[in-house]
Amino acid sequence: MLKTIVLLIVALVVIPLVAFYMDDPLSALQRTMLHTSAWMMLGVAAYCFIVGELTGNNSQVDKLWSVIPIVYAGYFAYAADWEPRVTLMAVLVAVWGIRLTYNFSRRGAYSWRFWDGEEDYRWPILRKDPMFNSRFKWMLFNLLFIGSEPS
Repeated sequence: MLKTIVLLIVALVVIPLVAFYMDDPLSALQRTMLHTSAWMMLGVAAYCFIVGELTGNNSQVDKLWSVIPIVYAGYFAYAADWEPRVTLMAVLVAVWGIRLTYNFSRRGAYSWRFWDGEEDYRWPILRKDPMFNSRFKWMLFNLLFIGSEPS
């Protein structure tokens, strides 16, 4: 377990920081895009966490994982002043995201009441795991993993 934790920290924290500081400095536009997308990500994670906690349905994140990349790619294309390569990537992301969203909606995942819909089969199984035997542990798992997964 400790090896897995160390590997995740290295992969998710150390490598991006080294790449960030060892590469060419970001331009003003790139910094703005990075900050804006970070705030967008935090907003999505907060939404998924809060709605998941209030409703007891932790699949809020599953409803957004095919939609959020479209929003991010659209924002980056807009911020890059519709530069052709970035716009092409945004279009490809949108096509793929629409396909995924359509397939997910056929399973009954979406509802006008956004808190409704099918919950992923994994979450009830994980709730029964002894590792998540307290409400606090599950809430922490929801905050740090489930709620931030699509972001």
